Amino acid sequence: MKHLRLSVSKKKKKVLGVLSGTSVDAVDIALIEISGFGIKTKLKVIDFDAYPINPHIKDYILKASTKKSGNVENVCMTNFLVGRLFANKINIFLKRRNISSNSIDFIGSHGQTIYHYPHNSKFLNYNLKSTLQVGDISVISNLTRIPTIGDFRTADVALGGDGAPLVPYLDYILFRNSKKSRILINIGGIANLTFLKAGAKINDVIAFDTGPGNMLIDYYCQKFLNINYDKDGKIAQSAFVTNEEEILLNKILYKLDPFVRKKPPKSTGREVYSEEFLQKILTYAENLDKTQILRVLTKYTAMSIIYNIEKFIMPKNNIDEIFLSGGGANNKFLLNELKKHFTNIEVKKLETKNGVNVDNKEAVLFAVLANEFVSHNPSNITTVTGAKKNCILGKLSIPE
Repeated sequence: MKHLRLSVSKKKKKVLGVLSGTSVDAVDIALIEISGFGIKTKLKVIDFDAYPINPHIKDYILKASTKKSGNVENVCMTNFLVGRLFANKINIFLKRRNISSNSIDFIGSHGQTIYHYPHNSKFLNYNLKSTLQVGDISVISNLTRIPTIGDFRTADVALGGDGAPLVPYLDYILFRNSKKSRILINIGGIANLTFLKAGAKINDVIAFDTGPGNMLIDYYCQKFLNINYDKDGKIAQSAFVTNEEEILLNKILYKLDPFVRKKPPKSTGREVYSEEFLQKILTYAENLDKTQILRVLTKYTAMSIIYNIEKFIMPKNNIDEIFLSGGGANNKFLLNELKKHFTNIEVKKLETKNGVNVDNKEAVLFAVLANEFVSHNPSNITTVTGAKKNCILGKLSIPE
């Protein structure tokens, strides 16, 4: 506890942000220097690395996250497995840089989402929303010897919110502008957007998940093309265009995918964009070859983003710039689809700011949220999640 008291009182802190995303591809670790909190936050990324997750571990996590194959034993084991995985990668990260764990003030860990159910449902006489992230912070803190803050979504969900998206808090701190209205799109496994109107205050922020990001694209690549992902979108770009493409895209949007058309606030995950969802698409794609199907899936990610911007942002707002981050920002075909549609708006990859870039942004977010926790500052945005009130996000584990 003494270590944390000293950290809170320090003007500048060194913090690690850690997560494995919806795609379960890698453990991302960002080391940042941070001071202040809230809109007075000042930060600089010192270093970042991504550690690929062993395919067998990934497969186990995904099975635990699925109704068909998951059970209480899987979830229990996965909670400790992910905790040990994160701790191991953190210790490697520090050792390779000759950094002592004593010099790190605390860790912010998102963990791994096992299930996300942001829908009000009557359950045993209670109205419930629920979410579960595993990778127990007690495992991480005791194996790294560093105080660890995690479980950032639960408090917001307890207050009626979706617990997501969380990245708009970082977007607001770093990218609000007094003269330009901006949309920041993060394309991970799921795609989400943040709209910051010119001169926005915190309660002006509009943000929500738009639908699939890389999740369907990557899954199709792995299952049907025997590759991890479509690098730069080259395969999708090379596919022969047919008349059936637009028919299938519209069928997905208007028949198979009610989430994309749902009014915000909204959030989603693997529970919606699962193997079952992909199989429904494939039943309508019998006349397309594998590369054409991949093209449709990539275009659908773009289409779902475009639909949400046109339906829920553009009617009442002007947009000057659109910035992309996350793994999908490196998919040139996807980026060009957005550029082709929004011809009067500048669309580009997120520019590096204070070391924050397209690859490390989400890891930085959880370091920032951990800093908000130790500063006793609420960091959910009620206009985004739908929670009844602002609250402090996170829980703390201190090593013995």
